[in-house]
Amino acid sequence: MDRRYYYKNEAGQFAFIRIPKAMMTEEIFSPLSIQAKILYGLLLDRMSEARKNKWIDDDNRVYVLYQISEIMEDMNLSKQKAVKALSELVEIGLVEKKQRGLGMPSLLYIKSFATDSAEVPKWNF
Repeated sequence: MDRRYYYKNEAGQFAFIRIPKAMMTEEIFSPLSIQAKILYGLLLDRMSEARKNKWIDDDNRVYVLYQISEIMEDMNLSKQKAVKALSELVEIGLVEKKQRGLGMPSLLYIKSFATDSAEVPKWNF
């Protein structure tokens, strides 16, 4: 199948998910699945939406609303794989979940991937 080239005016027409290079190259993130790394990129992207919607707690921390059903749809994953990807990010400390109960979605606090190398913990999946 022949695919056509992109031309000058088409180069910026797509939205992209950014995944920090460190997620792919640093040993500390090697236990994470590709799905978890992509999900982290999606969560970082959602933070811009959170800012617009003023999803900020009393401590001035930004949170994201991203239900498992949305992750499943956006990433074309089964529920089991979507839950696993999010669990990996929680376990490694890149996401903190705050349960709200009463059928309301959890608040997801996205944490920085940058760490002080002297304090890098070891995770096992």
